[in-house]
Amino acid sequence: MQMHMGDFAFGRGIQRMAELVAEKAQQVTKKRQKPTSEFHLVSWQPGARSRREDELARARQQMLSAPAES
Repeated sequence: MQMHMGDFAFGRGIQRMAELVAEKAQQVTKKRQKPTSEFHLVSWQPGARSRREDELARARQQMLSAPAES
């Protein structure tokens, strides 16, 4: 009877330790996640991956749409 109770207590202790470790890992993961207020490029040109690419595409578009002066 004592052996059975000892096995049960040991098993429960191992289970509890595993739960604590899993909980701690979850807390660490939550802290490492990037904040949601991250910068996102506001682009007027499709396919622009940076501000510079966006500016160049807009300048190119303005040059093409500007009436030719003769």
